[in-house]
Amino acid sequence: MDRILIVGAGTMGAGIAFVAARAGYAVDLVEPDAEMRAKASGAFDASARVRLLESLPPASDAVLAVEAVPERLDLKRDVFARLAESLPPMALLATNTSSLCVSEIARGVAHPERVLGMHFFNPPAAMRLVEIVRGEQTGDEAIERARGFVARFEKTGVVAADTPGFIVNRIARPYYLEALRAYAAGAAPLDELDLLARGIGFRMGPFELMDLIGLDVNLATTQSVYERMQAERFAPVALQREMVAAGRLGRKTKAGFYDYADGVPAHADDARPSAGEKDDAERIVVIGLSDAALAFTELLSQRFAYVERVENDELFDEIGAEATVVVDVGDGVSDRTDTIRELDGLLPPQTAIFVDAYATDVAALAKRLNHPERLVGYGILGSFDTQRAVEIVDADATGDDALELAAELFEAIGKRVVLVGETPVLFLGRLVGSIVNEAVTAVQEGVASVDDVDLAMRLGTNYPIGPIAWGREIGGARLSRILHRLAAAEGEAFAPHRSLWVLDVEDDADPQAGAPE
Repeated sequence: MDRILIVGAGTMGAGIAFVAARAGYAVDLVEPDAEMRAKASGAFDASARVRLLESLPPASDAVLAVEAVPERLDLKRDVFARLAESLPPMALLATNTSSLCVSEIARGVAHPERVLGMHFFNPPAAMRLVEIVRGEQTGDEAIERARGFVARFEKTGVVAADTPGFIVNRIARPYYLEALRAYAAGAAPLDELDLLARGIGFRMGPFELMDLIGLDVNLATTQSVYERMQAERFAPVALQREMVAAGRLGRKTKAGFYDYADGVPAHADDARPSAGEKDDAERIVVIGLSDAALAFTELLSQRFAYVERVENDELFDEIGAEATVVVDVGDGVSDRTDTIRELDGLLPPQTAIFVDAYATDVAALAKRLNHPERLVGYGILGSFDTQRAVEIVDADATGDDALELAAELFEAIGKRVVLVGETPVLFLGRLVGSIVNEAVTAVQEGVASVDDVDLAMRLGTNYPIGPIAWGREIGGARLSRILHRLAAAEGEAFAPHRSLWVLDVEDDADPQAGAPE
């Protein structure tokens, strides 16, 4: 029976030991701390395959060693030096680090071609992903052997370059950081931002997820990636530092962004239209020829008796004076200021006008209208028929009647409505756009392949869809416009990568190809 040696019996080390024993390996689990060793012993009483050791044996026949000690470079390097002496030259030496440089950990170790990262996710028994990290001197044979171990563990392996955060912890940073920045900018209350994130398909909102992970753990990972990348988009946000300093770390301290003194707060976010007759009070006109316009028209037709669609701007004379709501869908990219100004001059003052706020600056547009009180900016980033929540811009110029009408219309077709402040690109635009942008940047930099990036984010973070695939679904041009607006407001650190355009070329286009000169 092949043997695997694991150093560190904390949550990760013990979990990896369980996975290895379940796969049929004999396991030596090394833990010098008596209390942790006793705790692990109780967990493995029924497993004859796991042997607990107080210290590294002077000689071991293990074919693989996995280091899972605390995230300190000096400690890990010391462990690796001793592993190199204890194990045979052909044994693989792997670190489970989530944020440190694998090449630095391996420096000075004999036969460095066998050293690599095997980053399991918490809890190892349940999470399917393992990032296999190639250090500067890691050999191809070591990568293939690691793939074999991961497969026998019944996990899915993805290969990543030895860069800060590897795949998952790097590409996931915007989910937390952009949510914190949006909240600090007054976009909406944090529970409503969480609702929006769940409404677009994330299993948990960013704030409830940070509470689950632990704000201290999340901040430490962010700080590590930022220190190694030195890119402003990864800079920690003051609010999280303040909460960590105050001891509000999330569920484990019973207080974080939410209060857990009485358990985990419940969320009611599954609004659906009630059955009944169609609403015949509103006369709705949808402007646009895109798939989004067609889908929106179909949804509205299920709940409203009078819905028609105007295909393009040259047919505005077909919009009757009896229209109560005109929804401009546009093409998702082009600024619609001139179009809305034309409508403002044609339609009676009581007709509400809805405009895609991801493509058009609602606050700037309102200043150019005769009747800005009837202008409503809405945000549906992805599919009209699957996105469960919609952002409505609570603009200073927009009247209460128009906001109320917008809420009623979107709720009638099964959407939860969240009012957001006049931030540059609403919330979901900056959140998802920044994630896709980071994924494209990582692929361009050779961190991992497109397929491995998408697979890693689905399995490692439970994203509803891989970020590259998501970017193709939304559209590279649409996301580029969103991020250009964000960069104009908050700095070039948030600008779109030049390869986002590739997402609009074809499904098999490779973002690593870069943009044309």
